[in-house]
Amino acid sequence: MDIHKLEIFIDLSETLNYTETAERQFTTQGNVSKQIIALEKEVGAPLFERAHRKISLNPLGRLLLPHAQEIVTQYQQMQQHLRAQLSQDSLVLAMLTIPTMANYYGFELITKFLKHHPEVDLQLKEGEGNALVPFLKSGENHVIFARTFHRTSNEFDMLLTEEDQFVAVLPKDHPFAAKKMIDLMDLAEEQFVALEEDTLIYQPMVDLCHEAGFDPKITFRSARIDLLLNMVERDLGVSLLMAKSIDHYWLERVAVVPVSPTKKSYLSFIRTQKNHSLASQMFWQYIKEEIN
Repeated sequence: MDIHKLEIFIDLSETLNYTETAERQFTTQGNVSKQIIALEKEVGAPLFERAHRKISLNPLGRLLLPHAQEIVTQYQQMQQHLRAQLSQDSLVLAMLTIPTMANYYGFELITKFLKHHPEVDLQLKEGEGNALVPFLKSGENHVIFARTFHRTSNEFDMLLTEEDQFVAVLPKDHPFAAKKMIDLMDLAEEQFVALEEDTLIYQPMVDLCHEAGFDPKITFRSARIDLLLNMVERDLGVSLLMAKSIDHYWLERVAVVPVSPTKKSYLSFIRTQKNHSLASQMFWQYIKEEIN
């Protein structure tokens, strides 16, 4: 039985809300649903009552919950003991970051840290969505640089470096390209090109359109921002992206216009709340001093 499925089940049993669990686990609502369905198939029966868009644990779910909590706790303790033995006093720091990290202040902070502490071996990788929390929990020397839509977390330590927000990206000759601000509802009839669901930008973008009063007509999705910008430049659609994720050289090729309503995101370094390696402690203290 997959430990991550049990972790999702335990979290959902607390929140009884797919959206809240997705935010707490740094994943998507779709992945939460997928993990729960897979666990129910493995168990052989439903674990939740589902009615009128609300969920609650059924008797079988209530029976499973304490066993799941015990399994997860024992697994985490085993992992902690093994990692403590393997990485004690290690100066290796493993970091998973969003692909657009170079556009953000966090990247500058990392380069400053490495100049001050060349003895630290930084292992930097790109990742998104469903990979973040499993990576974070798999090592005491692990840190992520991620985008969230909440400023703080009860489960993880977070150091906020900056904020970002959605903007409209339009072809240069679009009728709204010269506007200082676009009412998002004015884009209701446009064809949208969007980031993939597992980037964690997709669902907030769709929710923002719903808040404005329409369901976006999404004709194409990709994990690559440069591909979406190329499509917008060629008048194959419009997009809603985070302002700072757009490289500066694109500003001469597409129109980037603020929208109302918009939605903020938060760029942060994130780690677990316990059992940090020496490299992780050094990095965390340095970043904290730089941003305060």
